Amino acid sequence: MSNSKFTGLLFVFSLFLLPVGIMAQAQDYRDPESCLERRGLEYGGIAGFYFAGQGTAGFYSGKPENENNVNYILKNQYRYDEIYNLLDVNDTVFVREYPEKMKYTPAFSFGLFVKYDLNCHTGIYVQFSYARLKAKDVVSFEVDPKEYLTEPDIRLFPIYGVEERNMIDLGFTHAFGDNKVARMLIGGGINMNNTLVKEHILRIEDKPYSLVNVYGSNPYVPGGTQQAYEMRQGGIGFGIFGTLGARIEFSPAIALEPGFTFYYKQIAIESGSGFTPHMNFFVKLCFRDLVSFSE
Repeated sequence: MSNSKFTGLLFVFSLFLLPVGIMAQAQDYRDPESCLERRGLEYGGIAGFYFAGQGTAGFYSGKPENENNVNYILKNQYRYDEIYNLLDVNDTVFVREYPEKMKYTPAFSFGLFVKYDLNCHTGIYVQFSYARLKAKDVVSFEVDPKEYLTEPDIRLFPIYGVEERNMIDLGFTHAFGDNKVARMLIGGGINMNNTLVKEHILRIEDKPYSLVNVYGSNPYVPGGTQQAYEMRQGGIGFGIFGTLGARIEFSPAIALEPGFTFYYKQIAIESGSGFTPHMNFFVKLCFRDLVSFSE
């Protein structure tokens, strides 16, 4: 079973436990003093699947107008000759079509959080999470175009980019109802994210070619001594988010929170990046009472 299917089943199973827990135990937080006694710190881990918005995936398409482009490879005579030989070309080779709709694949995300409960209903928290994303598609090349009527020699080669996103959420949660075992919750807040491009590759006949220009104005020369610079592509973006989920308390010290977060945020890969929607399906494992502020 794939990780995505397993997480989905765990999420559905956790939601199924909600009405079961409500029926299983009559204890509640109707007493104001009992509710206030839940003041204190919570901490734990979060894991889930992150669905990135596709607004910045086009950065990896390799088009001529992009910062990283296929022409960077083809206009270098040494690399062009290498590709020429790899493809067994007799005349010429060129790009016929670039991908129009690059897409990120869903990525596993994980992190840690710390929350301060003001009472049994409301809390404020800070959460740190990480996801490693991949956007991929194919670029079509035409080899030895022919003037007479025949099928063109079209070959498809994968192009992909890998990026890391470190995210910080500062938000609040509010749980509805007084049942001690299971309650619905909502939340929201602000997000800060730091995106870093790790690699951008065009793979031709199993040979990877990086589209990131690390030599500046100096051309690539195999075996040469030209200096390679460390390139940092990415940056810091901001946004907002809202969360909907459930809280299932197995004991006063342990709880499970399955949920869904919708983000509307900026991903600063390239200048002028706008705000795009993103989603995260998650399960939180919560612990508390390591430190208590109750009197």
